[in-house]
Amino acid sequence: MSDATSKRPAVENETARVEAFSDGVFAIAITLLILEIHVPPTAQHDGLRTALVHLWPSFLAFLASFMTIGVMWLNHHRLFTLIRKSDDGLIAFNLLLLLGITWIPFPTALLAEHLRGPDARVAGIVYAASFFVIAIVFNLMWRYAVRARLTIEHLNVVGITRQYSLGPVMYGVLIGIAAFSGVWCLVFSALYALYFALPPRLWQRKHAARAGVT
Repeated sequence: MSDATSKRPAVENETARVEAFSDGVFAIAITLLILEIHVPPTAQHDGLRTALVHLWPSFLAFLASFMTIGVMWLNHHRLFTLIRKSDDGLIAFNLLLLLGITWIPFPTALLAEHLRGPDARVAGIVYAASFFVIAIVFNLMWRYAVRARLTIEHLNVVGITRQYSLGPVMYGVLIGIAAFSGVWCLVFSALYALYFALPPRLWQRKHAARAGVT
Protein backbone atom coordinates (compact mmCIF):
# COMPACT_ATOMS: atom_id res chain seq x y z
CA MET A 1 0.00 0.00 0.00
CA SER A 2 1.39 3.42 -0.96
CA ASP A 3 1.86 6.27 1.48
CA ALA A 4 -0.87 8.30 -0.25
CA THR A 5 -3.34 5.47 0.14
CA SER A 6 -2.46 4.90 3.79
CA LYS A 7 -3.00 8.59 4.58
CA ARG A 8 -6.34 8.91 2.79
CA PRO A 9 -8.60 7.56 5.58
CA ALA A 10 -7.06 9.97 8.09
CA VAL A 11 -7.64 12.92 5.77
CA GLU A 12 -11.26 11.97 5.12
CA ASN A 13 -11.85 11.38 8.82
CA GLU A 14 -10.39 14.79 9.66
CA THR A 15 -12.73 16.49 7.20
CA ALA A 16 -15.69 14.55 8.57
CA ARG A 17 -14.83 15.67 12.10
CA VAL A 18 -14.81 19.32 11.01
CA GLU A 19 -18.23 18.94 9.43
CA ALA A 20 -19.67 17.00 12.38
CA PHE A 21 -18.47 19.62 14.87
CA SER A 22 -19.91 22.36 12.67
CA ASP A 23 -23.26 20.58 12.42
CA GLY A 24 -23.47 20.57 16.21
CA VAL A 25 -22.80 24.31 16.41
CA PHE A 26 -25.39 25.06 13.72
CA ALA A 27 -27.95 22.92 15.55
CA ILE A 28 -27.35 24.69 18.87
CA ALA A 29 -27.49 28.17 17.32
CA ILE A 30 -30.72 27.47 15.47
CA THR A 31 -32.28 26.02 18.62
CA LEU A 32 -31.35 29.07 20.69
CA LEU A 33 -33.47 31.22 18.38
CA ILE A 34 -36.76 29.79 19.66
CA LEU A 35 -35.63 30.10 23.29
CA GLU A 36 -35.76 33.90 22.88
CA ILE A 37 -39.53 33.74 22.34
CA HIS A 38 -41.20 33.63 25.74
CA VAL A 39 -44.75 32.56 26.53
CA PRO A 40 -46.67 35.79 27.29
CA PRO A 41 -48.38 36.28 30.64
CA THR A 42 -52.04 36.76 29.65
CA ALA A 43 -52.77 38.82 32.77
CA GLN A 44 -50.91 41.76 31.23
CA HIS A 45 -53.02 41.78 28.07
CA ASP A 46 -56.60 41.54 26.91
CA GLY A 47 -56.20 37.81 26.27
CA LEU A 48 -53.90 35.20 24.87
CA ARG A 49 -54.82 36.04 21.27
CA THR A 50 -53.81 39.66 21.72
CA ALA A 51 -50.67 38.65 23.56
CA LEU A 52 -49.61 36.38 20.72
CA VAL A 53 -50.26 39.14 18.17
CA HIS A 54 -47.98 41.43 20.15
CA LEU A 55 -45.21 38.87 19.72
CA TRP A 56 -45.12 39.28 15.92
CA PRO A 57 -41.67 40.97 15.97
CA SER A 58 -40.21 37.92 17.71
CA PHE A 59 -41.92 35.55 15.27
CA LEU A 60 -40.67 37.53 12.25
CA ALA A 61 -37.12 37.74 13.58
CA PHE A 62 -37.15 34.02 14.43
CA LEU A 63 -38.35 33.08 10.95
CA ALA A 64 -35.79 35.27 9.16
CA SER A 65 -32.88 34.02 11.26
CA PHE A 66 -34.03 30.40 11.14
CA MET A 67 -34.14 30.56 7.34
CA THR A 68 -30.74 32.24 7.16
CA ILE A 69 -28.95 29.90 9.55
CA GLY A 70 -30.65 26.92 7.92
CA VAL A 71 -29.45 27.97 4.47
CA MET A 72 -25.98 28.64 5.86
CA TRP A 73 -25.95 25.07 7.14
CA LEU A 74 -27.11 23.89 3.71
CA ASN A 75 -24.30 25.76 2.00
CA HIS A 76 -21.77 24.58 4.57
CA HIS A 77 -22.82 21.02 3.70
CA ARG A 78 -22.47 21.80 0.00
CA LEU A 79 -18.95 23.08 0.52
CA PHE A 80 -17.83 20.02 2.42
CA THR A 81 -19.13 17.67 -0.25
CA LEU A 82 -16.46 19.29 -2.44
CA ILE A 83 -13.79 19.86 0.21
CA ARG A 84 -12.01 16.54 0.65
CA LYS A 85 -8.89 17.70 2.52
CA SER A 86 -8.37 19.87 5.57
CA ASP A 87 -5.54 21.95 6.98
CA ASP A 88 -5.01 24.49 9.75
CA GLY A 89 -6.09 27.40 7.57
CA LEU A 90 -9.41 25.82 6.68
CA ILE A 91 -10.08 24.91 10.32
CA ALA A 92 -9.31 28.51 11.38
CA PHE A 93 -11.72 29.95 8.81
CA ASN A 94 -14.36 27.41 9.80
CA LEU A 95 -14.02 28.41 13.47
CA LEU A 96 -14.44 32.07 12.51
CA LEU A 97 -17.58 31.11 10.63
CA LEU A 98 -18.95 29.21 13.63
CA LEU A 99 -18.14 32.19 15.85
CA GLY A 100 -20.47 34.25 13.68
CA ILE A 101 -23.16 31.58 13.71
CA THR A 102 -23.20 31.36 17.51
CA TRP A 103 -23.52 35.17 17.67
CA ILE A 104 -26.71 35.33 15.56
CA PRO A 105 -29.25 34.56 18.35
CA PHE A 106 -28.20 37.79 20.11
CA PRO A 107 -28.84 40.28 17.27
CA THR A 108 -32.02 38.35 16.46
CA ALA A 109 -33.35 38.87 20.00
CA LEU A 110 -32.05 42.46 19.97
CA LEU A 111 -33.95 43.36 16.80
CA ALA A 112 -37.10 41.56 17.92
CA GLU A 113 -37.07 43.50 21.19
CA HIS A 114 -36.55 46.92 19.58
CA LEU A 115 -38.39 46.41 16.28
CA ARG A 116 -41.27 48.69 17.31
CA GLY A 117 -39.18 51.18 19.27
CA PRO A 118 -36.95 54.18 18.52
CA ASP A 119 -33.82 51.99 18.43
CA ALA A 120 -35.10 49.72 15.66
CA ARG A 121 -32.60 51.11 13.15
CA VAL A 122 -29.62 50.55 15.44
CA ALA A 123 -30.73 47.00 16.23
CA GLY A 124 -31.35 46.37 12.52
CA ILE A 125 -27.86 47.57 11.59
CA VAL A 126 -26.32 45.26 14.20
CA TYR A 127 -28.39 42.40 12.77
CA ALA A 128 -27.49 43.08 9.14
CA ALA A 129 -23.83 43.78 9.91
CA SER A 130 -23.58 40.39 11.62
CA PHE A 131 -24.61 38.61 8.43
CA PHE A 132 -22.35 40.90 6.39
CA VAL A 133 -19.33 39.71 8.37
CA ILE A 134 -20.42 36.06 8.08
CA ALA A 135 -20.79 36.46 4.30
CA ILE A 136 -17.21 37.73 4.10
CA VAL A 137 -15.92 34.81 6.18
CA PHE A 138 -17.89 32.34 4.03
CA ASN A 139 -16.22 33.74 0.91
CA LEU A 140 -12.76 33.76 2.47
CA MET A 141 -13.08 30.16 3.65
CA TRP A 142 -14.29 28.91 0.28
CA ARG A 143 -11.71 30.81 -1.74
CA TYR A 144 -8.97 29.58 0.58
CA ALA A 145 -10.13 25.99 0.10
CA VAL A 146 -10.08 26.41 -3.68
CA ARG A 147 -6.67 28.10 -3.81
CA ALA A 148 -5.15 25.58 -1.40
CA ARG A 149 -6.46 22.79 -3.64
CA LEU A 150 -8.52 21.26 -0.87
CA THR A 151 -11.49 20.73 -3.17
CA ILE A 152 -12.18 18.10 -5.77
CA GLU A 153 -12.54 19.05 -9.44
CA HIS A 154 -16.23 19.69 -9.95
CA LEU A 155 -18.38 22.05 -12.01
CA ASN A 156 -20.08 23.38 -8.86
CA VAL A 157 -16.80 24.91 -7.69
CA VAL A 158 -17.19 27.71 -10.23
CA GLY A 159 -20.91 28.02 -9.54
CA ILE A 160 -20.43 28.37 -5.78
CA THR A 161 -17.68 30.96 -6.23
CA ARG A 162 -19.90 33.09 -8.47
CA GLN A 163 -22.95 32.73 -6.22
CA TYR A 164 -21.02 33.58 -3.04
CA SER A 165 -19.32 36.60 -4.58
CA LEU A 166 -22.59 38.53 -4.31
CA GLY A 167 -23.01 37.74 -0.62
CA PRO A 168 -21.02 40.64 0.88
CA VAL A 169 -22.61 43.04 -1.59
CA MET A 170 -26.14 41.87 -0.78
CA TYR A 171 -25.63 42.04 2.97
CA GLY A 172 -23.92 45.41 2.59
CA VAL A 173 -27.15 46.59 0.96
CA LEU A 174 -29.05 44.98 3.85
CA ILE A 175 -27.23 47.29 6.27
CA GLY A 176 -28.59 50.23 4.29
CA ILE A 177 -32.09 48.71 4.37
CA ALA A 178 -31.79 48.22 8.13
CA ALA A 179 -30.94 51.91 8.55
CA PHE A 180 -34.27 52.64 6.88
CA SER A 181 -36.49 49.93 8.42
CA GLY A 182 -35.92 47.03 10.80
CA VAL A 183 -38.96 45.19 9.46
CA TRP A 184 -37.76 45.35 5.87
CA CYS A 185 -34.35 44.24 7.06
CA LEU A 186 -35.91 40.99 8.29
CA VAL A 187 -37.99 40.58 5.13
CA PHE A 188 -35.00 40.99 2.84
CA SER A 189 -32.91 38.73 5.06
CA ALA A 190 -35.45 35.95 4.51
CA LEU A 191 -35.45 36.63 0.76
CA TYR A 192 -31.66 36.48 0.69
CA ALA A 193 -31.87 33.05 2.29
CA LEU A 194 -33.98 31.87 -0.62
CA TYR A 195 -31.34 33.16 -3.03
CA PHE A 196 -28.53 31.25 -1.35
CA ALA A 197 -30.68 28.14 -1.19
CA LEU A 198 -30.65 27.95 -5.00
CA PRO A 199 -28.40 25.23 -6.42
CA PRO A 200 -24.96 26.51 -7.53
CA ARG A 201 -25.28 24.71 -10.85
CA LEU A 202 -27.47 27.62 -12.02
CA TRP A 203 -24.46 29.95 -11.90
CA GLN A 204 -22.31 27.33 -13.62
CA ARG A 205 -24.83 27.19 -16.47
CA LYS A 206 -24.79 30.97 -16.81
CA HIS A 207 -21.00 30.96 -16.87
CA ALA A 208 -20.95 28.19 -19.50
CA ALA A 209 -23.54 29.97 -21.62
CA ARG A 210 -21.58 33.23 -21.58
CA ALA A 211 -18.38 31.40 -22.40
CA GLY A 212 -20.13 29.73 -25.33
CA VAL A 213 -21.37 33.04 -26.68
CA THR A 214 -18.00 34.69 -26.41
